[in-house]
Amino acid sequence: MLSFGPWAPVILILLQILQVLIAPIPGQIAGFVSGYIFGVVKGTIYTMIGTVIGSTIAFVVARKFGRPFVEKVIDAQTLKKFDYISSEKGVFALFLIFLLPALPDDAVCYIAGLTKIPIKKLVFITFIGRFPGFLILNMVGSGVANAKTKFAVVLFSIFMVVSFAIYLYRKKLEVIFTKVLKNLRKDSN
Repeated sequence: MLSFGPWAPVILILLQILQVLIAPIPGQIAGFVSGYIFGVVKGTIYTMIGTVIGSTIAFVVARKFGRPFVEKVIDAQTLKKFDYISSEKGVFALFLIFLLPALPDDAVCYIAGLTKIPIKKLVFITFIGRFPGFLILNMVGSGVANAKTKFAVVLFSIFMVVSFAIYLYRKKLEVIFTKVLKNLRKDSN
């Protein structure tokens, strides 16, 4: 990556876009590597730029070419499972999918593009949901690069515990999330 010199950030962003669209490498690896190479702040910025652009392209492509295209890109089992979740559970379910690690969030971008949720809202959910994970991964990568391995392991462990707690209390969090959204809508009117 560093052999690209000043173009290294652009190459990372392009790889992250491709990672979302084609998923040859897990996004978690890209987040770790960007933190390792560029540090926490720049690594997170570059990773998020690529992630948001890649996700937006997936939403738009799915919306433009529809279900037949998505059925060719996403395996049937993943499509069936997350199709129901994204269409029936809506915005909060998508937010949790993007927030929690180890879920097929890249594939869900295509599935989310089939919903009636506006693209702007999907992009916002993607950014908010994925940001904490990529920030942590960049911190871990930077910690390893700076020989702060213990810090990196502790940070990653905390992230996993918090993610597990969010998963366990997802129904209560959904109620809170829904109330906050309703209050925001009232305040904006």
